[in-house]
Amino acid sequence: MAVASTDSPLSNLTQNSSAVQTTEVSPGLDMAMNVVFVTLSCLILFAMGCAVDIDVMIQHVKRPYGIGVGVLSQFGLMPLVAFLLCLGFQMEPIRAMSVLVVGCCPGGSVSNVLAYLVDGDMSLSICMTTASTALAMGLMPLCLWIYSQPWATPQVVIPYWKIAVTLVLIVVPVSLGILLKYKSPKGAWLFLKIGGFFGFFILLAGAVLGGISYKNMWVGPTSTFVAAVILPLIGYTFGYLIAWLFRMDIPGRKTVCIETGNQNIGLALAILKLTFPTKIAGELLLFPLMYGVFQGIEAAIIIVTYQIWKIKCRKPNEDDEKEQDSDPTTLLLQKLMKRPN
Repeated sequence: MAVASTDSPLSNLTQNSSAVQTTEVSPGLDMAMNVVFVTLSCLILFAMGCAVDIDVMIQHVKRPYGIGVGVLSQFGLMPLVAFLLCLGFQMEPIRAMSVLVVGCCPGGSVSNVLAYLVDGDMSLSICMTTASTALAMGLMPLCLWIYSQPWATPQVVIPYWKIAVTLVLIVVPVSLGILLKYKSPKGAWLFLKIGGFFGFFILLAGAVLGGISYKNMWVGPTSTFVAAVILPLIGYTFGYLIAWLFRMDIPGRKTVCIETGNQNIGLALAILKLTFPTKIAGELLLFPLMYGVFQGIEAAIIIVTYQIWKIKCRKPNEDDEKEQDSDPTTLLLQKLMKRPN
C-alpha cells in the first residue's frame, strides 16, 4: 500500500495507484542525490555557455528562420509525442509525469558535438540549444500544463512554481559559461575538452546512488523502456522531416534532427529530483535515465551510418567545401581537440 504524505502537493500521487510502491530514503543519500543531479545539470548548462558564440547568435537572431523551425520541433513535436505515448501505454500518473517532463525539456548540449559528427550546421545547433534552453523557462511549464490534463485530479498537482524556479536558475550556469568564454577562451576550451568526462562519471554516480537509494528504481513496466526507445527515435525522424517540409538545406535538416531527439537529461533529472516528493523519486528517475541511454545509442547508430555512407558512397564537391568553410563555428571540433592560440 502506498504511503501518504502531506509534505508536497504531489504526495497524493502515491495514493493514485496501488501498483506504485514508495520507499523511505535516508536523508544523507537523498542529499547526495540532489547534489549529484544539480551538479550534472549545472555542468551541462555551463558547457553550453562555453560553446556559445555571441556574434553567431546575433546573426541567427536577425534571421531566426532556422531557430524557429527548431523550437517548433522541440516544443511542438516532442511534448505531443510524449503525451501520446503516455496515453497509448495507459501509464500511471507517476510514470506519465516522468515521460512528460523529459518530452518538454529543452535540447541538450551534447547535441552540438553530435551535429558536428553528421556535418550539420554548427552555428544553428548551438543557437537552437541556447534558444530552447532560454524559452524553456516559459514553454516547459506551459507544455506540462497542457499535456498533463488527463492525469490532473485534485490528488495530482504538478508543482509548476518549483519547476519555474528551477528553470530560471539555469540562467546562472549558462551565463557563467558565456562569461568564461568571453574572458578566457582557453579556459572554455579546457572545460569543453574535459567536462564531458566529468559529466559521464557524475551521471554514473547518480545512477549508482539511485540504485542504492531506491530499490525499485530499475524495476518498471515494459512500457517505460519501450517509450524510452520510441521517443528519441521519433524525435530524430520527425525532426528531419519537419526541417525538410520547411525546405531547410541538408546541414540544417541534420541539425534539427539531432537537436530534436536529444533532450537535456541532466535538467530533467534535476527537476524531477528537486520538485517532486522523495518517496516517488525512484519511479520518476527511471525514464530519463533510460531515455539518456537510448538517445545516445540511436544517435551513435545515425552517426556511424552517416560516416559509412560518407566514406563509401558520397562524392565530395566544391560547394560542400565552401559551405563548410563559410560556417563561422565549424571549428568546434578543433576547439575541443586542438589548443587555441
